[in-house]
Amino acid sequence: MKITNQFGAPQQFVTALTNDSYSKGEADFSATGLLRPPQIAHLEKLNEEKLSTDVSDMIFALLGTGVHSLLEGCAPEGSLVEKRWFAEMNGYTISGAIDLYNDGHVMDYKVTGTYSTQVGKIEWEQQLNIYAWLLRQNDMPVKSLTICAICRDWSQTKVGRQRNYPDSPIVTIDIPVWLPDAAERFVAERVDLHTGDHVRDCTDDERWARKGGQYIRCESYCSVADFCPQFKGEI
Repeated sequence: MKITNQFGAPQQFVTALTNDSYSKGEADFSATGLLRPPQIAHLEKLNEEKLSTDVSDMIFALLGTGVHSLLEGCAPEGSLVEKRWFAEMNGYTISGAIDLYNDGHVMDYKVTGTYSTQVGKIEWEQQLNIYAWLLRQNDMPVKSLTICAICRDWSQTKVGRQRNYPDSPIVTIDIPVWLPDAAERFVAERVDLHTGDHVRDCTDDERWARKGGQYIRCESYCSVADFCPQFKGEI
């Protein structure tokens, strides 16, 4: 994917984003990759050389990388930090890099909007339970799962004025630990969705549907909307 700089950000931003060192390792899918809509993943792979994104659209990803790098060096003694785990499912290798693992306790950092902490995100629960599955496959115990959210748009003036508005920009959220069989089934289902002979259309939830037939993701946030037969067929 090509990175553009249409608003003239300093070159160091372009360099930082171009040199992103993220890798899922020797795996077919990462935990987060499994959670992506299969149609989007398929179309991105098919049209990789045609795709581009601007530096301005990636700034929050850069902030997230910075936060992770800083906290990585401040973990409690004895913790496993940013360790990537691997396991097999139906002939495919799945991997996941866990931000912090300490004596059965998993923590994942998220730089996010405050709204996400108020309403919750099912993707967080799914991602951390894939991590739990990976750990169990490596004979590592799982006692708790926690999201540590850093709210990039938190405002002191909104505390007490909005429902469920956090008192602090740092919010810890306990994530329910699924039964092992449930996590196993979920991972198997996601692998099947991404590897089946037929790539299914995106669901309304995946398209961030709103009343009135509006699909927020398709209209403003999907990198492959221009190549998507489902979306093009509707417009």
